[in-house]
Amino acid sequence: SAFAITYDEPVDGMKLSFAIELLRQHHGNALLRVKGIANVTGEPLPFVIHGVQHIFYPPTTLEAWPSEDRRSRFVFITKGLSEDKIRTVLDGLLAPAQTSDAPASDVAS
Repeated sequence: SAFAITYDEPVDGMKLSFAIELLRQHHGNALLRVKGIANVTGEPLPFVIHGVQHIFYPPTTLEAWPSEDRRSRFVFITKGLSEDKIRTVLDGLLAPAQTSDAPASDVAS
């Protein structure tokens, strides 16, 4: 399946890195492709994320935002991995002022 996840507010760079690492370690085989542009707190330029299964390339920055839209946007192409599972990991770390009701065992499985 393919889907996009968007965050309106800037995201914490360390938490984003941790979320990507969790997804890579626990679901790498199911992540056929991940692409994203992130508005990282305190950074003026967007970070670009690219990954295929267990391999994620080091984030790079663009020279400028491609449009006025400053939201963080991530596109996932997966095999046998639901959007809900990925949202549980990302929202648990990136969503502002929001708590996850999912037990910790649901995040990593």
